[in-house]
Amino acid sequence: MLAHGLLQRACTHGLRQGTGGVLGTRAPAAAAVGAWRGFGGGGNPRGHLNPDGTRPELEDIEGYHDPDPMEHRPKLNLVRERGQKWIVSGDPPKTIEELYGCKQTHNPFWARQRLLIWGNYKLLMKAEYLFFYIPTVIILGLCIPAFTTIYALEELVATTMTVKVTGRQWYWVYEVESPTDDGEEEDDE
Repeated sequence: MLAHGLLQRACTHGLRQGTGGVLGTRAPAAAAVGAWRGFGGGGNPRGHLNPDGTRPELEDIEGYHDPDPMEHRPKLNLVRERGQKWIVSGDPPKTIEELYGCKQTHNPFWARQRLLIWGNYKLLMKAEYLFFYIPTVIILGLCIPAFTTIYALEELVATTMTVKVTGRQWYWVYEVESPTDDGEEEDDE
């Protein structure tokens, strides 16, 4: 609301100055030609907007997409009697083909029968192998070499110098760890 009032005051102030603009500056001739072409007549450049900044063409944007296709079904007169609903009168209900354009004639029966997999033991076993055993074998085939590699990297190897590198948010920390000489002195004795 405050921004709306400030914009309105700025526009009226610019018009009082005699410039026809918002900010009170005179536009050069080339800019005036651009305004003529862009806004269709060199008038108010905000004339195509509503006072709240919205475009008048976008008022019906809610109806652009049809969110509820069931809205187009004919209304039925229903009567409730003893807990049941009865259709009394009105337009006869339309078929699915009339409502949504889905073809409902000459559909092959085998396509619907193929979906009945309950009791089809061979098909169920194929589905079980497809969705359970095959992914299990793939995951194990990836995990076993990965875990053996990780555990092999943790084995200690006799080194003369170890560098521990730690990554911080903005810098790296290097720690050089050398083996102590205590072990060598004990061997000499």
